[in-house]
Amino acid sequence: MAKDNGNQFPIKVLIVDDEQLVRKGLRMTIDWERHQMTVCDDAPNGRIGWQKFLEHRPHLVITDIVMPEMSGIELAQNIRKESPDTSILFLSCHRDFNYARLGIQLNIHDYIVKTDMDDDHIHESLDLIYQKYKETMLNHQDAPKPDAKSPDRTQEILNEWLDKQSYSARDLLLKQLRNDWKWMLTSSFLIHIYQSSGRDSSPEAQLKRWEDLSLAYPGQLKLLEFGDGTAFLACSRDLADKVLSKLVELKINERELEWRQSKPITSAEGWLDALSRLHRIRQVEQSTRLFSTAHKEDIIQAIDFIDEHLDQDIRAADVAAVIGVSRSYFSTIFKEATGCSIISFISERKLRRAKELLSVASIRTEEVAEKIGIQDVKYFSKWFKKQAEITPGQYRLQTK
Repeated sequence: MAKDNGNQFPIKVLIVDDEQLVRKGLRMTIDWERHQMTVCDDAPNGRIGWQKFLEHRPHLVITDIVMPEMSGIELAQNIRKESPDTSILFLSCHRDFNYARLGIQLNIHDYIVKTDMDDDHIHESLDLIYQKYKETMLNHQDAPKPDAKSPDRTQEILNEWLDKQSYSARDLLLKQLRNDWKWMLTSSFLIHIYQSSGRDSSPEAQLKRWEDLSLAYPGQLKLLEFGDGTAFLACSRDLADKVLSKLVELKINERELEWRQSKPITSAEGWLDALSRLHRIRQVEQSTRLFSTAHKEDIIQAIDFIDEHLDQDIRAADVAAVIGVSRSYFSTIFKEATGCSIISFISERKLRRAKELLSVASIRTEEVAEKIGIQDVKYFSKWFKKQAEITPGQYRLQTK
């Protein structure tokens, strides 16, 4: 079994198939974590699959062969030219010697007939891909390092990951966490420090604040500059109380100083999730007008949960459970804070997401509907016209 504690070798997977049920089935039925894999995206045809490949740079592409607009063969040929080391797994509805022969020529990892597809075959294939990727990563880590010290790109990488969800930045952060930042994966915390007014604080001033603790406790504290007067402070569990005490002291003289703390972190993926969540929560706080701040943190967390689950059928009870209150009580405090009902808010959030996606030419209307939790594209078109007083197609034309 390819299980490797700590998710040391995360493998990104792209699924390309013109059958929605196949894409969803592969996402939901395969134990990806067992093989240290994560599905970064899927696509309904080869043309969009190629665009998604260039966007995400996955390590493994699982693709159907016969698809509209661009076949799996053409997609594999493009991938081989762009990235020879990417693993490719063919899916087909038919046993066809010509497809198998083309697969061999393109150095395809495996060829699976959908009608004969079983768990053992898939897991065996994914295990072999994992082992290949693991060996490649270990060889890369063992390669001699250049003597010249490269410049610190931490702030740039953080911006790439948090603002653009860049997978290359994600890989660089994971590499840091496996090496110099390994101590952050043993019950550490991330603390997001910012000014409530958005006023800038110079990097030099930020560093000076934490210089004494950094020197006194090496390998237990690190300031990660993000820009715009904000920073993330990584600290060990043993140092957490001292860090929080210092923040309280600083706030006496700097009233606009604010912070949020993550839950304990025990893995690289958990570290990335905590970083992203703290960043998202702050963005929600900055972009949301609240008429009442009595339950501010609960409302902000609820809105973040809604934004992260727009592809699902979200109910008020689901959101209430996240913050640990009853549905009726949550509905009351949510309306007091936002000025609208939870149902209206979710609908408005889905409409906003749909508009954002429709403005991207490469995303089909069917995909837009899926990503806001509507499986029937005809129903989506009716719903969108009712909400926006314009059809999805007309909206696309307006945004060109």
